[in-house]
Amino acid sequence: MENEHLESRVERQRKSAKKKHPRKKLIITIILSILGLGIVLGGAYAAYVYNMAHKAVNQTYSSTGSGNERANAALLNSKKPFAVLLLGTDTGTNGNFGSNRDRSGLTDSIMLVIVNPEKKATTIVSIPRDIMTSIPGFESSFPQKLNAAYAFKETADSNASLGDGVGTTMKTIEKMFNVPINYYAMVNMSGLGQVVDQLDGIKVASPLTFTFSQDTAEQYGNNLYHFTKGSTTFKYAEDGSNFSTYTSMNGTAALAFSRMRYEDPLGDYGRTLRQRLILQAIIDKAKSNPTKVLNAKFFNTAAKNIATDLTWNDLLTIGSSYLSASDKITSYTVQGESQMYNGVSYQRLTTNQRQAMTNTVRSALGLKSAETGHEFSSTVSSSDIYSVGLADDLYPSSNTKANLKLNNGN
Repeated sequence: MENEHLESRVERQRKSAKKKHPRKKLIITIILSILGLGIVLGGAYAAYVYNMAHKAVNQTYSSTGSGNERANAALLNSKKPFAVLLLGTDTGTNGNFGSNRDRSGLTDSIMLVIVNPEKKATTIVSIPRDIMTSIPGFESSFPQKLNAAYAFKETADSNASLGDGVGTTMKTIEKMFNVPINYYAMVNMSGLGQVVDQLDGIKVASPLTFTFSQDTAEQYGNNLYHFTKGSTTFKYAEDGSNFSTYTSMNGTAALAFSRMRYEDPLGDYGRTLRQRLILQAIIDKAKSNPTKVLNAKFFNTAAKNIATDLTWNDLLTIGSSYLSASDKITSYTVQGESQMYNGVSYQRLTTNQRQAMTNTVRSALGLKSAETGHEFSSTVSSSDIYSVGLADDLYPSSNTKANLKLNNGN
C-alpha cells in the first residue's frame, strides 16, 4: 500500500523551500462582520465601502464543483440553518494565495460552524487535524491525518495530486460524522499578521507561560518570543538572547502566540484556545476602530488570503436574515484518543465520540438523529487495517456516553 504519510512529505517540501514568511496557524472568521460595519456608516462612504467589499468578495469566490450552489442558495433564501467548514491553511505565495490561487498543502485549523436563525444560535465545533482517516477516493494512501485530505484533489481518473482539495476535505468530514456541509471558507494564515498590523496591534493575556521561536518552532533560536501567563506584555529577542518588553502584539507576535503547539500541555486544544483569543481581540479592535478595516488596504488583504464558495448575494442574505443567530454562540471541541503509528501521533475517535459529534451538529442544524459515520471516513477492509499494524476496533463502542468538550466562556 502507498501509505507514506502525506503530512511528513509536505512538511519536508515546505522546510526545504526558502521562506520569507514563517508558517502560520490560525483561523479567521471575521469576513462576515465586514458587511455590517459598512452599513452603519451611511451615505457616500457606505457606498464606497460596499463597492470595495463587493469587489473583494468576488475575488475570493472559488467553487468546490459540488453542483450544490442552487440548493444552498435556496436554503439561505428560506432562512434555514446551514453549516460552513472553516479551514486555516499554511499555503500561499509570498504570504497570500496569489493570482493563480495556488493552495496546495495542509489545513492546520479545522472548524465546523452551524448557523441557525430559528434557534437564534451559532454552534462552533473545533475538529482535531490529527484524526486518523482514510480519504474517500484515495484509500490506498491509508492511514492519513484529516488535515492531509486537503492535499488530495479529486480528478477525473481518481489519481491523487497535490492541489486544492477543499471538496475532498468536506467529503471526508461528512462521511466520518454523517453530517451535511453546505459551504466552506478558507484563510491563508500569513494574512492574519497583516490584519493585526492594520489594526495597529492587539492585546491578549496569555493563558500559559511559554517561549517560542518563529524560526525553529522550539524554545530556542532567533526571533524568540516569551509570553507570561495572565499578562498582556511579552518579551521578544531578534537574536534569541537580548530581550525587549512589548505591551501590544504586532502581526508576527500574534502568529507566534497562536502557532505554538508542543509546549502546551493541552496540545492542539490549547492552541485552539489561543487562536480564539487572538480572533476575539481582532474582532474587538475592529469594532472599536471600524475605519481601520473598512479601507482598500484591508479588502485587498482579504481578497488575497480568503477563499470561499459563499457568493456576494449569499453574504448579503446572511447579513440581512441571520443576525439573530449571533444571540447565542456555543463552542465545542472534539477530543479523541492518542495513538502512535510509524512514529507519527494520531487521534482516533471512539464510536461514541463520533456519535457525540454527529448528535451535536445534526441537532444544531435541526435535523433528525442519525447514526454516525465510519471511523476512517471511507470504508477500509480489516485486512488493510491489520496490514499496517492497526486494530480494526481499537476503541469499541460501549454503553458509556461521550460528550463534546464545551469550551469555557461560550
